[in-house]
Amino acid sequence: MPRMELAGATHVGKVRRNNEDAYALYPELNLALVADGMGGAACGEIASAMTVDEVVRYLRIPPGDMPGDQWLNRAIQSANSKVWQAAHSGADCSGMGSTLVLAHWHDNLVWVANVGDSRAYRFRNGQLSQLSFDQNVANELRVSLGLTDAQISQYPYRNALTMAIGTAEKVVARMVQERLQDSDIMLLCSDGLSGPVSDEHIAGVLSNAGTLQEAVQDLIEDAIRAGGPDNVTVVLLRYHA
Repeated sequence: MPRMELAGATHVGKVRRNNEDAYALYPELNLALVADGMGGAACGEIASAMTVDEVVRYLRIPPGDMPGDQWLNRAIQSANSKVWQAAHSGADCSGMGSTLVLAHWHDNLVWVANVGDSRAYRFRNGQLSQLSFDQNVANELRVSLGLTDAQISQYPYRNALTMAIGTAEKVVARMVQERLQDSDIMLLCSDGLSGPVSDEHIAGVLSNAGTLQEAVQDLIEDAIRAGGPDNVTVVLLRYHA
């Protein structure tokens, strides 16, 4: 019988005082999520936790005949509305927001949705493939205008997000559907991993992974060794046909 194996962890890193990342694993809902909050004081922590909690709350409601992508999009819009309203309810957390990346599966079919630059990858036969779309200035320049990495490096705000949960009344989520094969690994992570640790290095760790939890810890430790400039969160899912 097909099943999904799950593991995850988060770490504050070596520079930040607070951990503004949040993640959740809900095997009973066939759901895994990672969110990376932003905002002054503890508001990033509030935004990421609120994002995760609201998506989970919404997805506990049976979708009926609603297509999977529409169901997920409504859950994301609901989270966006909740964070947006909280950010405008008082001055303390004005401007807070969060990224989001999630995987929702049924048997070997998985939906991946993301807002912002937290990432989802698929690891298969030694190859790591990014499934999510980075919603930041650098990637928009790369995709929309065809600029090279050298050209993009001249832009001072290249890492600024072009989309985030709670920073506008409406949000556009990027979605992709994927069919998994036996032993495929899905990786969800904040940019605390994908920033300091290369895709090639991540692939090497997953190629030599023991248990999923060991691989999670190895990746987090590698991000810390690379300077740990940000909070780092890693979630791994392994599909067994």
